[in-house]
Amino acid sequence: MSTDLSASFNEQYMNINTKMKKRFMRKPNISEATNEFIALAIQCEHSDQPAFAGHAYVGAAKCEASGGNFLGEAEHYLAAARQFMKAEKKLKSLKFYNADRENLEAATGCFIQALNKYPEKSPLRYSILMELANDLVELNHKLEAASYYEQAMESVQEYTMRVMCMRNLLNLKIDCAKHDEALEIANKICDINLNVPQEIIAEVQVSRILLALLEKPPEDIKTPSLKQLFVDIMNDNESDAVPLNTDIRLKMQSVIICHTTGDIHSLISVAAGIKQFLTLQQVELLHRLISEHKLDQADDTRCRSVD
Repeated sequence: MSTDLSASFNEQYMNINTKMKKRFMRKPNISEATNEFIALAIQCEHSDQPAFAGHAYVGAAKCEASGGNFLGEAEHYLAAARQFMKAEKKLKSLKFYNADRENLEAATGCFIQALNKYPEKSPLRYSILMELANDLVELNHKLEAASYYEQAMESVQEYTMRVMCMRNLLNLKIDCAKHDEALEIANKICDINLNVPQEIIAEVQVSRILLALLEKPPEDIKTPSLKQLFVDIMNDNESDAVPLNTDIRLKMQSVIICHTTGDIHSLISVAAGIKQFLTLQQVELLHRLISEHKLDQADDTRCRSVD
């Protein structure tokens, strides 16, 4: 492209559109226009201009739509979405805040356009939703990402993918401090009547313990499996539903006891020893648990000083 990339792109884009319009009275050569848009998109990619490339792929998608090639249309909308998302990530890496979110909105719109071209039960819909959600997480738009993870979870029938989606959503809810919703999702994962891999169950059970300690749900609304989880942990009951190794089991017992007795110093000590076994989200939950105890102790100290 020329030195003035914007002018060069606009000129080439308009030239392709003009040729299409001139053929309005006769059947246009859709294939030729599509190829020209794709060539322009690739040219923009090579010039590291992903936003321009995205617009060119949108042009190709519209050409395919006019010719009734809906799968080709979806393919080009996906290519456009990825280029717009690349442009948004590029701005983020440069620490440039774009209030109008032009590239991000364009990327989301193109992902949705592609999504709508596939049948309702198509696994490609799940893949698109997961890709969009993962991109939004990377850009730190976690609440938006959660809605797409939820849609992906509803759209997929294959149990392994469904569980993985629920696990992602669980961690995202923890990141967003939606602990009540996270606990509900963790309960669903553990109560699901499917052969969930043991390593996932182990991870979710640890999260479930920490979430329950933070949320303190009343006994009458706890799920039976959540009640049983605490019974099994505290009584060293061996169970396929709680496939924790001895180290983690003992340390989780200590966390529960320290929390129940309000022993903040012991809780901090246990936390230091268990962090190596936890995910980032679980470490964050443990920090929140410690912070709550510190606040409670500070409140108690203030109350005593007033008295």
